[in-house]
Amino acid sequence: MTDTDFDGLGALTGAVTSVVVLDPDGTPNKVLDSGLPFGVRIRWTVTPPATAAVLDGQWGVRVFAESIGPGPEVLIGQAAVAADGGVNYTTTITVPAGTLPADVPPLSGAYKLVVVITYRNSLNVLTEIAAFSEGPIVLIRQP
Repeated sequence: MTDTDFDGLGALTGAVTSVVVLDPDGTPNKVLDSGLPFGVRIRWTVTPPATAAVLDGQWGVRVFAESIGPGPEVLIGQAAVAADGGVNYTTTITVPAGTLPADVPPLSGAYKLVVVITYRNSLNVLTEIAAFSEGPIVLIRQP
């Protein structure tokens, strides 16, 4: 059986191919300043093309941050992306400044990002199709 990040439809395979954290100027970075927004760019694929072609609803993409040590576990952003029958998708979620506490004791300021992608069909019914990716670890610092 082919390994896939997607679950819920036997005829569909896919992968979250990249989760990249972007500082305000668009540069990939894992050490971020607490007073500035940042972005999380997510790319994923769905295959085979014949199965992808029948997906005509909407992808829901959510990014969660889980603290390493003391700190919150929170939804930091989400996006809706039209399923257009293609096999490649990309979205960038902007996370507002101050969403995550910085590295100020007793907080560590370190967070593991987790991406969850779900699919709603054209009738707006949430299906069993879902993908999960444990993404990069970032540090939010107080400059």
